[in-house]
Amino acid sequence: MGFEAQNTMPDVPTSLMRLAETLVMLSAPADEQIAWLDRHQWHTDELALDFDWAYGWVPRSVDKRAPGLLPPVLHNLLQCIDERLTVMSGQANADKWTPEGLATDPGWAEIRHLSSRALTKIAELGLIAIPKPRDGGQLSIPVDRW
Repeated sequence: MGFEAQNTMPDVPTSLMRLAETLVMLSAPADEQIAWLDRHQWHTDELALDFDWAYGWVPRSVDKRAPGLLPPVLHNLLQCIDERLTVMSGQANADKWTPEGLATDPGWAEIRHLSSRALTKIAELGLIAIPKPRDGGQLSIPVDRW
């Protein structure tokens, strides 16, 4: 991999922001998640797909660029979120992937809790300001931080 290919990877703060954005939506109360999904005309599974996308590259990218920056507890929390979403997937669990499921399923409550803890660990790194759902779920990203 040459210098040009390495330079196309997002920097550490940008990578962490992508992960934080998906965790913000996973940690949001069900009514905010539902409003956000309605506004974007997405299905509930987009919450999991967005996390899967970020989880698939952000930890590796950050670990490669800044070895040791991400604490083991954050890696563990992300793995727990991924495992919980995997357990909840499949046709047999279709009821969990509805607005009603978001609001009532204990699995979603656990994912919200784990996501909130992961956001706290990212915030403790001091590299980015954690975005907050604003205006009914639109993320506020402080671009002046990087």
